[in-house]
Amino acid sequence: MSESSLVIPLRPSVLISLQGLMQEAEPDIGKIAQLIKEDLALYTLVLSAVNSPWMGLAQPAASVEQAVMLMGLNRVYTLIQAAAIRNSFSDCKLPESFWSAAIDVAGVCSTLANRYTGIDRNSAYCTGMMHNAGLAIMTDQHEDFAGFLKKHAHLDADEMCVRERDLFDTDHFLQGALMAKKWNFDDDVILAGRYQPLTKKLLSGEKSMKEGVCTQLAILTLAKSISSQFRRYWAISATDDTVIAATGAALDYLHINHTEFAEVREDMLEGYFDKISA
Repeated sequence: MSESSLVIPLRPSVLISLQGLMQEAEPDIGKIAQLIKEDLALYTLVLSAVNSPWMGLAQPAASVEQAVMLMGLNRVYTLIQAAAIRNSFSDCKLPESFWSAAIDVAGVCSTLANRYTGIDRNSAYCTGMMHNAGLAIMTDQHEDFAGFLKKHAHLDADEMCVRERDLFDTDHFLQGALMAKKWNFDDDVILAGRYQPLTKKLLSGEKSMKEGVCTQLAILTLAKSISSQFRRYWAISATDDTVIAATGAALDYLHINHTEFAEVREDMLEGYFDKISA
């Protein structure tokens, strides 16, 4: 099967309708909420994402209307996009923990972008949510991809990309980027997803790419090193030499002090676990 013949989920009509409502001079929150409620699965996923510990709400939001009041419409729309991504793969064989890890990484990306960079936190959230979406596309359309993934999940992104292209004539990084493009995500989000196999070379300056994409990749790298759900799902240790090297490269690119970040990381994780155990 060639890369051009893979079926990428279409952008849901609910997102197109929501964009239209949001472009009005005074968006009607009631109409927006009603549109989301028409899809119960999407509505449930949205509220789950809104109430993630990484979103920082002092109290849980019981409705989309309340979430908009607490977080703002643009931020909630980003979470709706994320929920729609998950909803588009309702029949995918990947376990729920795969999506939980993606949502966790997205939340950490948003937090780190807001703290350390000038890039939009919503854009960073999209990068985190989309970074492995191509795995779902490949799993859906290649019967033997799940077995391949189980066998090779430990590989670095660059080596995995090469093996995927050898066996499947495409790779999940490209498929995720094609989906992000079809869904009208920002160029930096699209390119960050596509160039994940080159993260080390881009952050070290060995290869060049515009600053926004490199910043997205640095934030994504740090988010994966922090997210307990991501590391647990992929059986990655925070003390792995590869993880340490990648984290160091991302910190250096963003000019973040390594010791300071270690303390911030512990504070973030402590706050996260406090919220999920409350």
